[in-house]
Amino acid sequence: MPISLIIGAGSGLVSAALFASASTATSLAGLLFYLAPLPLCLAGLGWGGMAALLSALTGTVVIAASLGAATAAVFALSIAAPTALLTHLALLSRPAATPNGQVVGALEWYPPGRIIGWAALIAGLLAGILVLTIGYDQEAYRDTIRQILEHSTLKELDRNGTVFTEEAIASLSSVLARALPAAFAVIWLTITLFNLWIAALIVDASGRALRPWPDLRGFELPNALVPIFAGALAASFLPGLPGLLATGLAGALLFAYVLQGLAVIHLYSRGLPFRAVLLTAIYLGILLLGWVALVVAILGLAEPLLGLRQRGQPPTSGGTS
Repeated sequence: MPISLIIGAGSGLVSAALFASASTATSLAGLLFYLAPLPLCLAGLGWGGMAALLSALTGTVVIAASLGAATAAVFALSIAAPTALLTHLALLSRPAATPNGQVVGALEWYPPGRIIGWAALIAGLLAGILVLTIGYDQEAYRDTIRQILEHSTLKELDRNGTVFTEEAIASLSSVLARALPAAFAVIWLTITLFNLWIAALIVDASGRALRPWPDLRGFELPNALVPIFAGALAASFLPGLPGLLATGLAGALLFAYVLQGLAVIHLYSRGLPFRAVLLTAIYLGILLLGWVALVVAILGLAEPLLGLRQRGQPPTSGGTS
């Protein structure tokens, strides 16, 4: 059996074990669960698309045999299939060509910006599936979230019922119902891209990388995402289920533009004496202050028009300063 298939099957087993760790009530279970896509990413980026596909299939079969078909479907939709697709895209290449169409010997790899764009669209789709799974209409969706809150540990923390009253739970469930699609999309996108990034670092350091390491500071999201984002953002203000479905896609694309804005800042701030302080303040602001993330996202959206990264590039040897 080829080594790539052995690696794929083994990676699927490890990924299934990490995913199943969520059923254990330990403090380490959450961290292991978030790393469930990592073995699949390593198999794909280090041994090819067939290894990633076999890893995804193996993990799904193991989950189905141990935890049931429903849990296996969750694993397949949220981890196995998206990871296999994104690693396949990362390994796509074609012969590079000059502006006049002449083919040269170098390879042109699938751009990182398009990979991030596809990941954002997948995150929005999964957020929509989550909403429809919870409830097929707005009332059922909100009632399900309220029931989850009522049977959660909140009641145990407030046994007297003085803090988490019926009115408080109703208000909290309304807020969570509105924010859940976008929050899920952002969290899923963060976990997926983080695992892809870590896997790429590992295979590059080990010499197993099937594609050269890209300059992530220069990635560009496809321009086609701009009208999609604008439409999703406008639709997110609609009442009822359509607005909830659009919220997940808008949140995922907003986060993708935050990443593009951060790439602009990383490249344009090179050489600044206070660069470390600036980057630290921006990252803390994104984590603690929502408006900072919006400003960075606007910067990412405006980059194709402003061309800040081109201005931040060092001059060529024959150019003028």
